[in-house]
Amino acid sequence: MVGSKSLSCQYFQLQCLSVHQAIDMLGLTTKNSARNIAMILSRLYRYLPLLLSAILVCCSQVTAEMPIVGRPAPELGKLDEAMLEFMKENDISAGSLSVMKNGQILMHHTYGWQDKQRTEPIREDAMFRVASVTKPFTAAAIRELIRRGQISLDSKVFRLPGSTDGILRYEPLGKPDPRLKDITVDHLLQHRGGWDRDIVGDLTYREKQIAQAFGVASPPGREKTVRYIMGQPLQHDPGTKRSYSNIGFLLLGLIVEEVSGQSYQQYLHRHVMHPAGIASNNWLLGRTFKKDQSPREPYYDNNEVVDNVFYPTHSTKRQVKRPYGGFDVEARTSQGRLVASGVAILGFLDRYQVNGPNIGGPRPAPGNWKWNHSGSLPGTNAVARQRGDGINFVVLFNKRPEGGNYATMMREKLDALFDEGEVLSGN
Repeated sequence: MVGSKSLSCQYFQLQCLSVHQAIDMLGLTTKNSARNIAMILSRLYRYLPLLLSAILVCCSQVTAEMPIVGRPAPELGKLDEAMLEFMKENDISAGSLSVMKNGQILMHHTYGWQDKQRTEPIREDAMFRVASVTKPFTAAAIRELIRRGQISLDSKVFRLPGSTDGILRYEPLGKPDPRLKDITVDHLLQHRGGWDRDIVGDLTYREKQIAQAFGVASPPGREKTVRYIMGQPLQHDPGTKRSYSNIGFLLLGLIVEEVSGQSYQQYLHRHVMHPAGIASNNWLLGRTFKKDQSPREPYYDNNEVVDNVFYPTHSTKRQVKRPYGGFDVEARTSQGRLVASGVAILGFLDRYQVNGPNIGGPRPAPGNWKWNHSGSLPGTNAVARQRGDGINFVVLFNKRPEGGNYATMMREKLDALFDEGEVLSGN
């Protein structure tokens, strides 16, 4: 809890003064002698309903209060208030807010509960799925390969049959679109590879369909997913239109592994996380099922029941809650598999650019700019924000709305507090 006391206890002390006031009204103090007992009893009878009412109201407020965990930061109390108010309004059971200024972590608080039943207060070291906030980390790994001269932005992605150029050598399932040969590493970084999920949907989430096409058990894994995608037509000429693409970052992760000869996780640790001072125990690559997840991860809140993409070969459950088998988390490796604490992501924001044309490159010099990257999966909303005034902050939630992004909404509220000077003014 915050310091040595929970927010509930602090709330009790602040809000339950009416109890003590009622006691004072009764005259129940050590200064009263036995001669006043009749008068005390009379007052007790008169004020008993008020006293009981105050006690009941106060206790109900304490039991309903959301836990908050972390080192006290009284000067940033408005940030706590904003988070708690937003989480209560939207019935979000677990969240995290981490704030940095000029390289110094000023605040790391977690809010709510670790479990579905909302009985276990959230851990201070809680880690959340961060979904597409994984992408800037992947971009930083790619930038490191470029810095070392192992690839370039103009490197071709696919080495198709009959070609001597290209990094990834996969046999397409079906006839490949001839424009595949034109896709470059930079196209993938800028979401200009030619795929458009607004037209055909997100092909990386067709686990059962892809497995059936190959005649294998679902889920099919990353390489078969890529081979299937290679056999599908592009929606645009590469480089001509920006369309947010999970496919591009799926491919970038495979490029990291192909070029480096290391797993994505190994390369990320050695060449992205470690240089940024990000502790290895503050991040990991996520798993689909609760039994395989870190105990530091909260319950991912989503009540949609869907077909289990691991059924029947890898799971006996035909249907599951969507965060726990509705998609193959392990196959999101470089596009959305990262699980991390807010502190870990702050370390990234202090060193690297989180979005924009130079995503994954060095953090820009101070100035009048703002970048962020959001992430969204069933049971997950995240946003990583960096600002030219030296402020970084990370918001993580264990729930997303049907439309929009809770973390992005929260980002707007926090930006307003910083911009208006209500928090960190003059620091």
